[in-house]
Amino acid sequence: MQLGHCRFDIGKGDLINQDTGVVWHLPRAELHVLTLLVEYQGKVVAKPLLESGHEDDSQLSSASVSRAIFTLRSFLGPQYETLIETVKGQGYLLRPHRARKHADNSWLKTLIKPLQILLVVIALVSVLLAVLWWFNQASESVSPALPLSVETITLTSGQQVDLILYSPSKTNNELLIEQSQQLIQGLQLCPVTIWTRVFLSLSHDKQVLNITLRGDHYGQSLIRNLKISDLRQPKQFVTPQWLEKLNICSTSSGQITLSSRSRGGE
Repeated sequence: MQLGHCRFDIGKGDLINQDTGVVWHLPRAELHVLTLLVEYQGKVVAKPLLESGHEDDSQLSSASVSRAIFTLRSFLGPQYETLIETVKGQGYLLRPHRARKHADNSWLKTLIKPLQILLVVIALVSVLLAVLWWFNQASESVSPALPLSVETITLTSGQQVDLILYSPSKTNNELLIEQSQQLIQGLQLCPVTIWTRVFLSLSHDKQVLNITLRGDHYGQSLIRNLKISDLRQPKQFVTPQWLEKLNICSTSSGQITLSSRSRGGE
């Protein structure tokens, strides 16, 4: 009786692996179970019948039958273990064996491995191209942060100063806008100033106001950085008193490139 790549010699009680030549002389439980499965091949063999034992009326436990099924499947191997099917709640069934075709497929086996290597190479190249494309797109999409708003302030002398607000969000910027209006009122009182552009932004926790002033003095590019911290509620970063102390209308280049931290919540 042929079972996959094994041959079952019922007379001797042997299960022979024809690929390896290994001969397994079946123990009592395995021989009894396999004999019944072969006898009723294609039909469900109920568990009580499998547990009935040999002609001497010796009984097999349910565990012995389950163990016999497991060891038989293991000997048949992964390719043919499904020949013995578990029918839930009923028993076990031995599927009819279909002999494998012995056509010469050596040419196909010769092609399979190079084809697999080629597919792996194609997959790796595809992944690499996708990563390069992504980096290229990402680099092209990176652009300078756009300002929240740009407002031009005209001084009493007619000089113009650009006030530029930056914020990571388009919403919840009331405090930043309020402080910009205070600064605008201070600048509008200046007849002239060396600063041509003023940049405002708030820290993420809204505890620090950052002010950067850029200008030109006798052909020299100037910058002044100011950081104002205020822990009070409501915030009062920019006040008339602070603007007077800052001397923002100054036309001298003194205290240039300065980082100031004022009114730390007093």
